[in-house]
Amino acid sequence: MSVKTTRRTTTVEPRADELSVATPDGVRAVPSRLDLVEPLLGLPGRTAYDLQALDDLGVLFTIRSNPLDGPQIRLFLVSPHVFFPTYAPEIPAGTLDDGAQRVLFVVVRPADADGEVPTANLLAPLVIDPATGHAAQVVLDGDHPLRAPVVG
Repeated sequence: MSVKTTRRTTTVEPRADELSVATPDGVRAVPSRLDLVEPLLGLPGRTAYDLQALDDLGVLFTIRSNPLDGPQIRLFLVSPHVFFPTYAPEIPAGTLDDGAQRVLFVVVRPADADGEVPTANLLAPLVIDPATGHAAQVVLDGDHPLRAPVVG
């Protein structure tokens, strides 16, 4: 990994086993293998996921479970600040290492029919420690929508 700093942002160039993720503070390198400290809500028995980029901007991703853990699961994720610029949730103390360097994703539900827009779960973001690849889904306190329309 190499680090480039400009006046306003720090950009981290990813290694081969990392992906570039757009964050409000610049581009961050995140491991392509994520190990959840607990299974995602509603998906018991799965804690290992592969993160894959779907664009070159570091905004749209998928996570895929290990097929050895059962039927493979694929979820879509976005870097939330791109679509929800004021979204800055307070992450509860004790989440991962409490580091300021954590990266947030939100799970996106694709549109089902013509005319519908995809929605993002702003109530339960996925928090990642980019140094270790450890991740946790956190259910937030407060008034965050479960299905916020993703438009942009």
